[in-house]
Amino acid sequence: MTDKNLIKLGNRLLSLRKRKKMTLDELASKSGVSKSILSQIERDMSNPTVVTISRIANALEENLSDFFSKIEMEKPSSVETSKEIPSIKSKDGLCALKILGAGETVNWLQWYLLSLKPKGILESNSHGAKTFENLTVLEGEIEVEVYGQIEKIKKGDTYRFQTNKKHVIKNMTKQKAEVLMVNYIDPINGSF
Repeated sequence: MTDKNLIKLGNRLLSLRKRKKMTLDELASKSGVSKSILSQIERDMSNPTVVTISRIANALEENLSDFFSKIEMEKPSSVETSKEIPSIKSKDGLCALKILGAGETVNWLQWYLLSLKPKGILESNSHGAKTFENLTVLEGEIEVEVYGQIEKIKKGDTYRFQTNKKHVIKNMTKQKAEVLMVNYIDPINGSF
């Protein structure tokens, strides 16, 4: 894998770790990720899996999406090229999430472009009380399992549901599916 294909998380991880006033040793101990791997991630020399990033996020007591959002806006407006938009892939390579949301909204609004290859499955635990998800299928067809029910969503359709329970998004077709995913929180009663 070339450096061009690496997710550039180094500065974001370093900023989050310093903001929490944690050393590499402390983060390694709390996350179960070795100090050498953490150091490689901070120097953009390693392309961590979603599981590794999730363990680090939990250890820092941060949302997973904080790794893919800018800590501070340097300019009042910006354009990010497709190469600059952070993304993560599932371990099996069948699912990819492009993080489209801005860091300034991460606590109440998050949005992603989800790509699912055939047989791709994205499982998510509860996002917390009073949280909601909107899925708009841009290409292909998906199945969403939530509350013990399965809904089939086709190109052009939008499915909205509360995400206070585990939910699963599947591509059971033989073609790629692309989905715009928007997660938001009830501004009065909820939290991510």
